[in-house]
Amino acid sequence: MSQTAQAPVRTKAKPMLPDWPRIMRREKAAQYLDISPAMLDQAVASGKMPKPIPITGTIKGWVRDDLDAWIEDRRQGYFPTSDWD
Repeated sequence: MSQTAQAPVRTKAKPMLPDWPRIMRREKAAQYLDISPAMLDQAVASGKMPKPIPITGTIKGWVRDDLDAWIEDRRQGYFPTSDWD
């Protein structure tokens, strides 16, 4: 009896990071940035970080794209560019 070789079953790789929502409330935004909620509050109060936007009533949240832009702005100042860029 001959056996035919079967191709290995391919599974879709799971993302290493969670699928973050577009708008994040305080705790989730702090987690996204890997800082404490208190540090997030301080950065917003001092004008170093974007303010949250109103979602409904008194509920506010940060837009993920704004947080990403804030990270990129900080990164640009940290990593100097060279003549080769």
